[in-house]
Formats: sequence, C-alpha cells, structure tokens
Amino acid sequence: MSSYAEAYYRERLLELVSPDTEWVELGCGRKMISSWMKNSDADQRYLSYRCRRLVGIDAVTDDVLNHPYLHERAVGDLLRLPFGNNSFSLSTARYVIEHISDPTLFLREVWRVLKPGGRFLFATPNYFYYQIFAASLMPNPLKKRIIRALEGRAERDIFLTYYRMNTLRTVTKLLCTAGLEIESLNTIECPPVFFRLGGPILEFERAVTAALRCRWFRSFRAVIIAVARKPETALK
Repeated sequence: MSSYAEAYYRERLLELVSPDTEWVELGCGRKMISSWMKNSDADQRYLSYRCRRLVGIDAVTDDVLNHPYLHERAVGDLLRLPFGNNSFSLSTARYVIEHISDPTLFLREVWRVLKPGGRFLFATPNYFYYQIFAASLMPNPLKKRIIRALEGRAERDIFLTYYRMNTLRTVTKLLCTAGLEIESLNTIECPPVFFRLGGPILEFERAVTAALRCRWFRSFRAVIIAVARKPETALK
C-alpha cells in the first residue's frame, strides 16, 4: 500500500474503532498497519486496546499466530466465515479484496457477519492504475521478482491476484448488490516507487502521479479505499 493510502486507511480505522467495537479483520496477516509507518506499533496497540473485541482470520496459520494485537484468532476460508450471523460491528480487509476469487460470495459473508449498522472498511489496488494493470498482464514468476525488487516482500507474502472487485464501477455494483450502503468511496494516488531506477522512468512516474491528483483522473489512481454499511433495517 502506498504511504498516502496507508495514512488514509489508518485515519479511517482510528475514526471507526470505539470502545464498543466488535471487529473482525479479514485476511489479517501479521499486522493491521504497515510496520514502516511512523507510530505503527503504538497505533496498533491503541486500536487493539480500544475495541471491545478484535478477531483475526487468515488462511495462513503462521500469520494468524504471529499477529500480536488480536484478541481471538481463526484460521479459515474468507468465503465461508466461521462466525455467527450479526457477530461484528466492524469488518476490515486491508489489501485482501484483490485476492478474492468470488467477491459476490465474499460480500455475502461480510453482510452476514455484520450487525445491522455495522461497517466494512477495505483498501485494495485499483485495476485501472497503470502499474497494477501492467502487473496483471505479467506471468507470475516475473511479477514476483519485480515485487521482491521494488517492495522487498518475501515470496511467501506474494499471493495470487484476481482483481474481480478492483475498479470504482465494480466496487459500487458489488457492494450495492450485496445490500451494503456506500458511505465513502475514494481513490488515493501513489508516490513514486521507481526512485531507485532514476532517469526517464522516474520522471515519467512523477508526471503521471501529478496528473492523477486531478479529480478528472480519480478512476485511475493507485488505491481504492471504501467504507460500506449494513443498513440498520437489515433483518437480524
């Protein structure tokens, strides 16, 4: 996640988490906020302490076990959540949506486990961002090498992507079909990532980044961040 998007996502979390919050983090990994961010550990400890309940679920057992901020842990399938109906007032998915093979089924589960009035916060790459679009056309082995070089991610942290809910249009359509009301839907630009390469590539990226700040190009920015809400009138 870009530093701009990470900061925006963190602010939304801090706004949404209260002492009454019962929270499930979907695809929780080992952290709620990137470790490289300033005050990351302090913010995560604060969020963990502030909420009433924090449950993490992931398909990778080691990640769940090594997440230090969770109150409860579960290993399982995000398309078949092992929780009862109306269990949580907040669900989050930080860079998970792009790895979901069936977003319709996934959102059906999100709706089911949320209490009426509960919110779903997520951040995911925008398929129309030029770097994501280019990456989606690459063979997986090449993509993994590039990600390792640019982001320093270990291969075990690079997962298969589908991009089936990764444009503003598909996000809007699928959330509405699932019965979730959109409270906010934003795109965030990404700072340059090719600074190590320099030269014409970096200058091109800087020019693109500057252009994407214009509201006319919001559909092409790097990251989509949304908050959706299960209606208060939804049947329990």
